[in-house]
Amino acid sequence: MKNIFNFKKGIWALVALFFFISCEEYLEDELLSDTSVDFLYSSPESLEKAVVGLYSLNRDRYNSGFSVQILMAKSDLVLGRTGAESLYSRLTWGVSLGDFGSAGGYDKLWRQHYQIVDRANAVIQAAENLEGIEADLKNQIVSEAKAFRANSYFTLYRQFNNIFIKTEPATPENAYDKPADRSSEEEIFALLKNDLDFAIANLEMTTPEFGRWTQAAVRHLRAKVAVWQNDWAEAAAQTDAVINDGNYSLEPNTEDVFAGTLSKNETLFAVQRQNETVGGGARNFMNWKFVPQYHTVPGVIKDQRNGGSGAGFLMLNNYVRDLLKEDPNDDRDDASYYISYFMYNDAENLPESVQLGDTVRIFDQFSTDLDEVKNFYKSLNPGVIKFQDEDADPTSRDNYKNMMVYRLAETYLIGAEAHMMLGHMGKALEYINAVRNRANAASIDIIDQKAVLDERARELAFEG
Repeated sequence: MKNIFNFKKGIWALVALFFFISCEEYLEDELLSDTSVDFLYSSPESLEKAVVGLYSLNRDRYNSGFSVQILMAKSDLVLGRTGAESLYSRLTWGVSLGDFGSAGGYDKLWRQHYQIVDRANAVIQAAENLEGIEADLKNQIVSEAKAFRANSYFTLYRQFNNIFIKTEPATPENAYDKPADRSSEEEIFALLKNDLDFAIANLEMTTPEFGRWTQAAVRHLRAKVAVWQNDWAEAAAQTDAVINDGNYSLEPNTEDVFAGTLSKNETLFAVQRQNETVGGGARNFMNWKFVPQYHTVPGVIKDQRNGGSGAGFLMLNNYVRDLLKEDPNDDRDDASYYISYFMYNDAENLPESVQLGDTVRIFDQFSTDLDEVKNFYKSLNPGVIKFQDEDADPTSRDNYKNMMVYRLAETYLIGAEAHMMLGHMGKALEYINAVRNRANAASIDIIDQKAVLDERARELAFEG
């Protein structure tokens, strides 16, 4: 026993001696890797990697789709299946079962965009201070970073209004500095226009690398900013440049717009999430949240022709549904953008008087039957399939689909509004009818603000 006691005392003595000799050494930070934050901004090659990191940050916003969906859920085109507080908690399903309510969603939207802004600031500052970098490469790097910064600030301004702009990256010295007040509208739009004008001057109209910022995408964003300031001449000039000078065109059919990888002539800017793609391959639940639970109807099982797996938290409201019904030839609701019918495809559980393959047009499903009324918002309302992964397992909520951000159809509609406001009615009608005719809808002869807003609703609902 005495030997054991002495052994224990010896062990504790060694431990005490070890800490006495080494504690100061252990409290010193030692960089065990050659890679540090400074490395990212110390050479042209590393700055190019830092720019790629901005695309990764931007893509991360779609991991749950929650912060992106706020922009849709609060629009005047969308009806939530539940009340606002419950809706926001339900939109986090698939990521967390916790009830974060609306505050959590808005907080995430705010933080994600300010993270993008902060890293864009770091890239811009480093590129401008780096010696020996070739001018064209420097301008390319700064242009992409400024495009991200402007896009995030513009999104934040539209959603919150009371924002502050900052062009210096966060450092240990300034990380806890608080702005004295919100930035003025003049300050915000001055930065937006300066950033976008620089990017327009230094980016090519197209790029061989799908998913990167181009001059066309930045011009499109510049036109949107101009509309917010009622600068119709600027908006018209920017949209005309994209439509007439870029190698872009509307897809021939609406069913082609969101099909496949989105690497096509109509896409101006998209987020890469495609499976087995370098820089992509991240799942999302966007389609699942916008497609109703058609599989709960007797005689129906989950199938890609019925939109795949769905939960149906957000849906088209009556305004959009009625607009899509105005022209019977308008094909945007015929499983290209929206799904307005489901198909009976469960041979073993078909209801009476129903045959395999029969379809039910949802627009005609209004009923006084109490059970059908209760189920309308769950399984009988139209769905949105702009985010559908055609190759996904129809029983899974996981989709690996690139995400459309900006596309040429909106450029046409911005141009139509701008030219209308300038009194160029012929050009305005040309632009709006290009979008309508692509959807097999008849041309209109008179254009006004209502016609523009109605067409934006038909064409762009649920695109943020």
